[in-house]
Amino acid sequence: MAKNSNDLKRGTALMRRITSSLEVLERRIPALALGATLFLAGCGALDGLLSVDAPSQVVASDLEDPNAADLLVASVGNEFRCMWTHYVGASAMTGNELGEASSTTVLTIWDTRIHDTSGYGSQYASADCGSGQPALYLPLARTRWLGDQVRTSLTEWSDADVENRTQKIGEVALYTGYAYLLFAEAFCENEIAFDGGPRQSREATWNTAIARFDEAIASGNATVANAARVGKGRALLNMGDYSAAAAAVGSVPVGFSWEMQYSNDDAVTRNKIWEIVVRDNEGTIEAPYRDVMFDGVPDPRIAVTDEGFNGVGSDIPIFTPDKYPDATSPHEVATWEEAQLIIAEAFARAGGAGDLVNAVNIINVLHANAGIPAFASTDQAEILTQIEYERQAEFFLEGHHLRDLQRFNQELFPAVGVDHPFGAFYGDEICFDLPAVEFLNNPSAS
Repeated sequence: MAKNSNDLKRGTALMRRITSSLEVLERRIPALALGATLFLAGCGALDGLLSVDAPSQVVASDLEDPNAADLLVASVGNEFRCMWTHYVGASAMTGNELGEASSTTVLTIWDTRIHDTSGYGSQYASADCGSGQPALYLPLARTRWLGDQVRTSLTEWSDADVENRTQKIGEVALYTGYAYLLFAEAFCENEIAFDGGPRQSREATWNTAIARFDEAIASGNATVANAARVGKGRALLNMGDYSAAAAAVGSVPVGFSWEMQYSNDDAVTRNKIWEIVVRDNEGTIEAPYRDVMFDGVPDPRIAVTDEGFNGVGSDIPIFTPDKYPDATSPHEVATWEEAQLIIAEAFARAGGAGDLVNAVNIINVLHANAGIPAFASTDQAEILTQIEYERQAEFFLEGHHLRDLQRFNQELFPAVGVDHPFGAFYGDEICFDLPAVEFLNNPSAS
């Protein structure tokens, strides 16, 4: 009780000085001047992401006060937590995993894969944490910006100023590394800009993510380091550097899992997939992910339930994901299984006879863990296709599928041009453009 009271007092004091920090924020990224705030109230029920308890009032700015270091790091963690679940929802709805099920929502913009950089069609740019829909740009931009500012302050302060400063730098670097990673996965080539700078490539953004992950790996915290190794491997995989990706994740231990925890306390703390699909029945699991079998055996990694009723104002049946039964269901961010599939893909793409055997062996360890039949093949193309399937199964509704649609050039479902149930049609936009709110306020990105 005393700790929460003290944190609240510190938060109140910091709030008195937040105006100057917000003014800096508005100058640096005008897109966030649309009313996005830099603090999350009511997050006290959430445990700290690693070792830091989230204060009852999390304020994200006093970048000049080393006494606020714990508060600032926890604040970046809370921004990241909210960003992650909204990103998972956005990538699932824009990809093939979720579809709109009710005629009463704004999800059509996400589901049809047709986006505008401004106006009603720019939900990806205007939606934010706590809204009744997925969100992309604002949560990512705020997490990245705040994380970089806190990281800069931590590097300028001394060990005498801040206890466990190196570990705190590593934790914040991990958050920002994933923010950069997801920016480059979600946004199209040369449709990314930061801090008033020019448009930049996906590769440049992934390389920034890798630099942050390297800082996190050097932090001395095993959980942070292993999560960063997986993130680094993911970035290298995105760039097609398969051998380096495999090397990056080679030491991730069996059973490793880094999760985001959620609660039902507030709109910003809930698991967004649960909220959209299970609670509100506004979305449903798309047909390709229903009754998924491998060799005649149900794959438990893609377990869904037919609820036996339709969405509001539609004849679309509601299927819900078994992995997210309530508001508190956690999201996995980085896992040993992801590391193994990165290594398997590197083996499969290398293509030697021994490499292909190694790839199949990894797949079959995952199958044994899931309780489904073994996979057998010596054909490189078949093995790579199976790895695509393994990624769909292991990472179902975990924020990977949008990028895998791009990487593997997978067929879109429903197909481009098919009529949407609520009066539109399906497009092919599976990456996002730099929103107008950014490029209109950033001459370097015009």
